[in-house]
Amino acid sequence: MTMRKTISFLILSLTFASLAIFAQASISSDFTLQDASYNQTEPWKRLQFDKLALDVVIPSNNGEVDFLQAFSIMNLGTAYYGKGIGKLVLWTDERTTGFQGMGIDKKVGEANWDATSFTWYWKDMALIIPEDGLRVFISVEVEDHLDDSRTVQLVIPKLIDNNDDGKFDIGDKGVFVYSGNDGPADKEINNISTQSIRYGPSDQEGPKSVITNLFDGNQIPLQDNFIISGLSKDQGRLSSKLVQISIVEQGSPDNWQDVFSDRLDFGRWTYNWSIPGTGDYDIRLKSRDLVENETISDIITITVADNGGGIVSANQSKLSIDYSEAKADGRIYVNALVEVKDENGNPLANRNVELSYIRSTDNYIARNTQTTDEKGVLVWGMPATVAGKVTLTAIIGGVELDYHPEVLFVSE
Repeated sequence: MTMRKTISFLILSLTFASLAIFAQASISSDFTLQDASYNQTEPWKRLQFDKLALDVVIPSNNGEVDFLQAFSIMNLGTAYYGKGIGKLVLWTDERTTGFQGMGIDKKVGEANWDATSFTWYWKDMALIIPEDGLRVFISVEVEDHLDDSRTVQLVIPKLIDNNDDGKFDIGDKGVFVYSGNDGPADKEINNISTQSIRYGPSDQEGPKSVITNLFDGNQIPLQDNFIISGLSKDQGRLSSKLVQISIVEQGSPDNWQDVFSDRLDFGRWTYNWSIPGTGDYDIRLKSRDLVENETISDIITITVADNGGGIVSANQSKLSIDYSEAKADGRIYVNALVEVKDENGNPLANRNVELSYIRSTDNYIARNTQTTDEKGVLVWGMPATVAGKVTLTAIIGGVELDYHPEVLFVSE
């Protein structure tokens, strides 16, 4: 073991030891709950997704950083796995405050279902809980084969550690953290409102489309062109047949333009924006599915500023990977490294970098947007659970890099 690894191991060990020393069980009042009903305007239908069902801030260890290890959820309503609920998805709040879901918030993963205890759970995590807590969301994806109407009122159950060992085992309930500040120790925490899943025909809502490399309030430098990229998915059995974008000076009427997609369902798309000049711009999307259901997104406003430089250079910036083959078991074995520079070779900090890959066997897309550090660098750990060859793409500050490395994920 090298000295650096030894020191890192000791620091990590001391950190966890100190967390354990000062830990005490958290109670329900330590959690901050926002009623998720504001996201529901009408009952949910078959195959609809990103339907917010729980919005809660998990407390830190008495103002000290902690790590979320495991998390379990139950439903006080009549829906359960395979009966109304197809998936529960855990997210952390990213980029734009409040729940956004697909392509914007950080997707932690889909829940596992334990039929014995009637709980959904996530385990083996190491999510950082900041000093002021970690805001997480749980969304519902409605199952396809509904047989009747159901209700949803998610609840974090009162802490039950069946083995009293401070570690999460299937059948345990509540929130488990590395410090041992598990909870809630006194009573359950449930969403205030009950939400409904209604039996009936699907495809009654337009597709959901999002921009994944520009966010509300962003500022970008004035440049000739900026590649805007995004995702689209239908809220039902069908697919998107049209996605359009409007980019206008703030306060002006919409001006809809077609985006480009290499997929018939517009699962991923791009738009090459020729920037007319500096100023504030309103951007939003229009989407339509095969039966003409239409959705228009909320406006995001971004600023184009002439800051005298800071434009990403595709020639100077680099994308690299450390391995070209890895196991597809959900762990991270491959890291993609991005170095962002301007035309003079100067590093560019705090730049949005969208890294994505598409799997050749089924066209599955994984996508992650992060910002560069003070040295203009970021690293994306690439997990995979399905075997297949994937091709990477990096879009940095609206500029797509020419190099597209490939990684082969193999079954164990």
